[in-house]
Amino acid sequence: MSRRRMLVATVALLLTAGCSSADAGGTSESSSPPPGARDAVKRYVEALNDRDVKALLDVGSAPDKPWSRKQADEIIRSKGGKGLTIMKAPIRYDLMGEYMGTVSLATSDSAGRSLRETVELMHEKSHWHVVLFEWPSGDKETSAT
Repeated sequence: MSRRRMLVATVALLLTAGCSSADAGGTSESSSPPPGARDAVKRYVEALNDRDVKALLDVGSAPDKPWSRKQADEIIRSKGGKGLTIMKAPIRYDLMGEYMGTVSLATSDSAGRSLRETVELMHEKSHWHVVLFEWPSGDKETSAT
């Protein structure tokens, strides 16, 4: 099962079991998410604008391997080089073992067109990354696989 599907299944199970966000921000009152999520979103947009495969791999915490380079190339081919500017990027946080976030990213491109995208974030191993890649089975051990 892909990493993204496993993450969605885990979230669905936890929500079904009664685990939900405590307030509109999505975090409980007793703790706050670690810093750095907004920076990860900015680095994602910069990697797209620069058509930078290495930067996209970095912000997605993916190894530099043929499978990940192929996925990064596809992402850049479809979304890259548009001169995106972040207009709004509110993040909803959830704490389910590790912190996760959902960004409702609103951007405008160099031609002034509005573009919207929902971006998933995960805080893992002391840093935030954008969930972009589907790991081949057995290639990465995480709390989401």
